[in-house]
Amino acid sequence: MDSISVKIEVSARHIHLSRDDYNFLFGDGNNFKIIKNLSQKGEFATDKKVSVIGPEGTIEARFLGPFRETTQLELSTTDCLKIGISAPYLIKVSRCAAQVKIAGEFAEITRKCAIVVIRHLHCNPREAKKYNLTSGQILDLAIKTDRGSVQYFDVVVKIADHYRMRVHLDTDEGNAAGIKEQIEGILTVKK
Repeated sequence: MDSISVKIEVSARHIHLSRDDYNFLFGDGNNFKIIKNLSQKGEFATDKKVSVIGPEGTIEARFLGPFRETTQLELSTTDCLKIGISAPYLIKVSRCAAQVKIAGEFAEITRKCAIVVIRHLHCNPREAKKYNLTSGQILDLAIKTDRGSVQYFDVVVKIADHYRMRVHLDTDEGNAAGIKEQIEGILTVKK
């Protein structure tokens, strides 16, 4: 692979919930409404928000569906500072995730589910084959905006059938690069 032109999306803080955690927080049978379909096929934003409570503050996070096997809260480093936690940089939730209290409409739970997601590329198997990409592969990303040229290293490849080729950055990364709307960047294999 020499280089790939790819769309870049900035992913704001959000939470993926297990069905059990959703039912506990919002009440069994309390259905959500889809307010927006996301770029990844079958994924969507809902009308439900939770309060994320840390030792030094509270922020809101929107529930993104569909349900997941495990609850995962995706924050930026700035979000972590606001609520007084130190969340690890991970590609998905694990036992070393930061612990937070999550409040819904009817209840609160405490979970080790808060992470700062490592910047990553979503692609499906067909796209991966076309560009000779493998799951977990590390790429570099170059972006040009009104603010100038920015390069991000260590973009992790994620492959799944329902994915569409997009790079996801968190809000801190997007703001640092001066991204105001969806733009394109250039991916290259990490050397």
